[in-house]
Amino acid sequence: MPQKAPHTVHIHEGEATLSKRKGSPHWQLRYKANGKWARTTTKKEKLADAKREAMEIIVRARVLEKEGTLVISKRFKTVANLAIKRMNDEVEGGQGKVTYKRYIQAINGYLIPFLGAHNIDKIDYALLSRFGIWRREKMNEAVIAYNNANPKTPKSIKEPSQSVINTHNSALNRVFDEALMRGFMTKTQVPHLENRGITSERRPSFTANEYIKIYSNFDSWINKARKGNEFLVRNVLANYILILANTGMRAGTEAMNLKWQHIAIEKIKGHEVLSIYVSGKTGGRTIYAPASVAKYLNRIKVQYEDIAEVPFRVLLKKKLDKYVFRIDDKDATTKFGKIFARYLEGLKLLVDKETGKDRTLYSLRHFYATKMLIKGDVTVYQLAEHMGTSVAMIKAHYGHLDLRDIAKKFTGLWKIEDELGEKIDGDE
Repeated sequence: MPQKAPHTVHIHEGEATLSKRKGSPHWQLRYKANGKWARTTTKKEKLADAKREAMEIIVRARVLEKEGTLVISKRFKTVANLAIKRMNDEVEGGQGKVTYKRYIQAINGYLIPFLGAHNIDKIDYALLSRFGIWRREKMNEAVIAYNNANPKTPKSIKEPSQSVINTHNSALNRVFDEALMRGFMTKTQVPHLENRGITSERRPSFTANEYIKIYSNFDSWINKARKGNEFLVRNVLANYILILANTGMRAGTEAMNLKWQHIAIEKIKGHEVLSIYVSGKTGGRTIYAPASVAKYLNRIKVQYEDIAEVPFRVLLKKKLDKYVFRIDDKDATTKFGKIFARYLEGLKLLVDKETGKDRTLYSLRHFYATKMLIKGDVTVYQLAEHMGTSVAMIKAHYGHLDLRDIAKKFTGLWKIEDELGEKIDGDE
């Protein structure tokens, strides 16, 4: 029977061993976890210290094993599934983001199939370059199949858009963050992610005259509604449209998360402005809205019996934990989208003649951006900050922007009390 090496020590009733590798002063631990042998260093040179550290490692592993969170593999697939679990847990806890769904789809559909078998700390620029080529082919499988069958009349391969690559990069960073938290890699091992995708096509928008046509027909459209829920929905939707077009907030994600407690009237340098805190795709931020938005919000307020008689300013001071745009506290994104499409179709405005695409509630955000750049006296960098869009490179080259300093550019000079018909109570 072969003798064990003199530098190997059995511990934990023979279920684990300590040994020293040639050239290393530290004792290495070999133990079983999740039915597999795992290895790690104790980072201890003395045997007595190494035994104590080894027992702590084994005990921690047993606890994690019972919780179902023990990880002994650095494979990308293993870490990616942990990242997915963390995102799902955050969503269930009310802390998740809308974009998590797309990240998880990207991880399962693209990242794991290509990177799954690689160790997380061995993913480098060369491997990601090969992934980029594979991704393009996967996205163009139908085109490739057609070209193979029709070599004389091939179709052009499409490049992934910047939006798609941004989503994949963000999903990949979630996996790298998980690996960093678990000590599977260091910050210097995280590869730099690039985006060389094609620029997305311009979204459909509205001209100034088309926008006038939209709000000019609200009264007759609302009056034709059946009394009850349909009348309420059209009233709220009409003002929702006006608010989107005058703030640039995102339809759905940001608007449906908006509560009355997120809205305030501030005095900045002697000028009253309406501030709105929105949160969604890119986190939270404060935007400054024109005084007319106070009027639109007030018209929504009076649709609900429980707050109808409360003066607008008083309502804002109450910091009411109640959604502004939801119907019966339910997300109305889909309902609003469908009704808006039918409304536009009736006005013959559904299709944008320049892009040939159907307009949606999101088109109001593009309309706002165009309007502000043309008439709002704001720079593209200020606008990007205000709208919560791609500002990373802007900040890097042009410095941080304090929106309070340019609040008047977004709000205009109209007074809130003029729009509401309520007197200023003198509060700051």
